[in-house]
Parts: sequence; structure tokens; C-alpha cells
Amino acid sequence: MDSSAAPNMNSSISGGGGLCPTDDSYKYPVYSAVYGIVFIIGITGNSIALYVFLHLTRTKLASTVYFINLAFADMFFVLILPLRVVYYVRDGDWPFGDAMCRISSFAFYVNLYGSIFFLTGLSVTRYLAVVHPVRSLKAVTARRAVIACVSIWVFVALLTSPFLLNGQHHDASSGRTLCFESKSGGSLMMILAMNYIALVIGVLVPFAIIVACYVAIARTLMNSPMAQRRDSNACKRAVRMIVLVLAVFVVCFIPYHVQRTLLLHQLINRHSSCDTKLYLQKSVVATVCFAAFNSCLDPLIYFFVGEKFRERFMSAVRRRSRITSATSSVRPKDPLTRSTTRDASKLHMQPLEGDPLQKEGEPQEETDER
Repeated sequence: MDSSAAPNMNSSISGGGGLCPTDDSYKYPVYSAVYGIVFIIGITGNSIALYVFLHLTRTKLASTVYFINLAFADMFFVLILPLRVVYYVRDGDWPFGDAMCRISSFAFYVNLYGSIFFLTGLSVTRYLAVVHPVRSLKAVTARRAVIACVSIWVFVALLTSPFLLNGQHHDASSGRTLCFESKSGGSLMMILAMNYIALVIGVLVPFAIIVACYVAIARTLMNSPMAQRRDSNACKRAVRMIVLVLAVFVVCFIPYHVQRTLLLHQLINRHSSCDTKLYLQKSVVATVCFAAFNSCLDPLIYFFVGEKFRERFMSAVRRRSRITSATSSVRPKDPLTRSTTRDASKLHMQPLEGDPLQKEGEPQEETDER
């Protein structure tokens, strides 16, 4: 829940039998700097990913479908981040209108929970391919992956739709137009109920599914002949994916939800000390920043898990470099030569067959890539 997890934190809060004065102006430079970094890294990494998946990969397989949707979820968030940067640079004064305030808040949660469910779907797909390879021949297809992703988008949109109700509002004490802050006097019990729904459905259940899938995958790989080959590419990819997906959860998703739950309980408890509440209010800034960084970490999954993804991207860069170098050094004057050069350039950029996450010349031992 962004800053909207609690009432306006520039106002006083109750605690220890009295009011605790608060001042969260420290968050403005932190958020503006972090969101700026996330925007630059996120838009670069996810643009490259979408270019490889959509342009250089002709055969869209099941895992590719999940990766494409994960990248789109990240792009939806990072493209709106400049509005947040401006807001915090202006010390919490929103200039973009009520509609964009609602959309910006909505985008944060769509990305957050969309990423969780797409990673869960990808993990289940990988589980079926490794643990039940025969069954996955029919169960894991690109068409079913598309249906699953559409269902995830609809479910996440419904799950996060309440955040569209929280728009901008005017703070009379400061004269600013606030966004990402719930109004003072809002129902903390209702926010706490929403928090637990999101915590259970959006984090704990997906995390349990992912852990169960990867435990089964690890057991299968350890008992398979490929486990005896330490240089097995399939085994290495599986291990890298387990580590990266779990790292995203541990770094980005779990701290944010744990801290949010603790903060809401402390705000509801009028007997909590001011120091505890102020500490938790400051820690929300760190956990929100970690949650936002998931848009930067997701491209690492594509890059380090998929050897063929790296190969296709680097191959495209080398081809583009050679074409640019040849064009700049040789400027043909003959129309026929110019036409031939253009045709050769097109041929260099033709999409490649197969899965971007599978190494060239390696058999498709993982059928989730269908």
C-alpha cells in the first residue's frame, strides 16, 4: 500500500496516551531519487526484453508468453514513474490532476501483484516441464499460457481496483495537493482488512506455490542423470531461476507486506509508543523502494536464466554495429547497390525461431517452453 497504507503521515498520530508529532519530509528526496533510478533501469531493461521477445523471437512458447506479460506489467509501472518523481521533487504537491493520481497509485499495485502472479505461473509451468515432462506435452502450451495471463490481468485489476478510489485531496495545513496519501480520519480497520486480503491472496499463497514447485524441481534435478554433469545447461538454468525468483520475493515483496501489516497494527493500537510508530513509518519508505525495484530485477531473470536470450540480444547488437559501421564507411552511389545494402540489412534483423531462453543447438528438454 504505498503511502496510502496509513493516514496522512504529516499529521499527528495517537500513541502512548497522547499525540505523536510526525514529519516525513525526509521521504521526498529518497523517493524522487529511487524512482528516478528505477525508471532509467526499468525502462531500459524491459524495453530490451520486449524487443527480444516480440521482434527476435518468432515462436512464442509458454515461458515466453509469461515473460512478455511480466515485462508489460513492469513497463506499465515505470512509464508512470516520472509523475511520482515530479510529485516528490515538489515536496509532495501533485500537479497532474485527480485521474492521473488514481492511475499512478493503481499502476504500483498492478505491477506489484501482476509480477507475483506471472512469476507464479512461470514457476508452475517450469514445474510441469521438469517434474511431469510427459503430462506437460499437452498441459503446457502457448495458447493456455495466453489464457492464464489474461486471467491474471483481470484478477489483478479486480484485486487492486480499490486503489482507484483513492485520489488526490487538498491539505489545508500546507496548501498542497496530496496524492498517494489516504485522508486523515480514514478507516484503518478497512485498510487493515484489505491488507490481509492482499497479503494472503497476493503474497503468501503464490509464495507457497513457488516454493513447493522449486522444491519438487530441485529434487527431480538432483535425482536425474543431468545432476551428475555440473556443466549441464538445463540444470544451471533451473538453479539460477530458483535463486532469482526467490530473491525477488525476499527482497521486494515480503519485506513490504510484513512492514505494512506491522505499521497498520501499530497505528490501530492507541497504546503503542510514539517511537515504535515513528520507526515503522520511516521504514515504510525503505520497503516501498525495495518493492519498486522489482521492475529492475525482473529483467535479470530473462538475462541470466536464458542463455539464448543473451545470445539473441548480443547477436542483434553485433549485427546492428556491423551494419552501422559498413554504412558509415561505404556510401554506395549506385541505386542497385543501395537497394542491396537495404535488403541485406533487413535480412540481418529477421526474427529467429525458437525459445529465447534455450541455448542454440541444445535439445528442448524443458517442455514448458512450448
